[in-house]
Amino acid sequence: MGPLVDRGFVRLDEGLMHYRVAGEGLPLVMLHASPSSSATLEGLGAALAQASGRRVIMPDTPGNGLSVALPGEAPELVDYAAMIERFCDGLGLGAVDVYGTHTGAHIGIEWALAPGSRVRRLVLDGVAVMSAVERDEYLAHYAPPREPDAHGTQFPWAFNMIRDQMIFWPHYRQDGAHFRSGGRFEPALLHALTMDLLMALPSYHQAYGAVFRHDVLARLEMVMQPMLWLRHAEAPLEAGAEAALARLPRAQVAQTDDMAARVAAISSFLGEG
Repeated sequence: MGPLVDRGFVRLDEGLMHYRVAGEGLPLVMLHASPSSSATLEGLGAALAQASGRRVIMPDTPGNGLSVALPGEAPELVDYAAMIERFCDGLGLGAVDVYGTHTGAHIGIEWALAPGSRVRRLVLDGVAVMSAVERDEYLAHYAPPREPDAHGTQFPWAFNMIRDQMIFWPHYRQDGAHFRSGGRFEPALLHALTMDLLMALPSYHQAYGAVFRHDVLARLEMVMQPMLWLRHAEAPLEAGAEAALARLPRAQVAQTDDMAARVAAISSFLGEG
């Protein structure tokens, strides 16, 4: 049996940040994708805690899961990183290693670039590398603000958005040219992700907006910390990997098409010092 996953809260000026935690040892902070919560990282986090002898800390990023949202209508990734930095202060952490997937990867990049950053090593698992035209399109169409209404239309809308993300990339372009393979259709997973989206309904779009405004290639070139880039054969963001890696000659790269490969690659990278 692997390490138990516990849960807790850290109080910040804005309110409570919720997190999951497993294992003991040097801290690894894991940042999840949108529009989900740290629940999606529980299996990988527990496996890494066991394999690498780490204290794995998985916060719900601001405005997701049970964590308070950032103030303002359009927070930027630096604001997400700054709140997570203060969350780590609340836990009494020093230097940390960071794993980020999708939105979490973009937050991790900005966290690594923050002045006096505590980030020691950075694992990136799915980075949205987009042209300026694509960023503008996604800002306009990918994650529109949504509010509850008297007819409850937010409930089928949320399920359909999650389901369509499994079938098309981007989810709103529903034709053969944008069909994606490798989507997961387990009923329990679709239910859990839909519930995460509904719980984050007032603020879910903010993190997406921050990512779509992110000039990620320019920012990646500035990261000085050791970096591991994870690749997946069927991942929807894989198309942008070559453009990014061409600018990152020092980055390590690992092909990780299943959980075991992901755990092994991350554990090896974190164990290098």
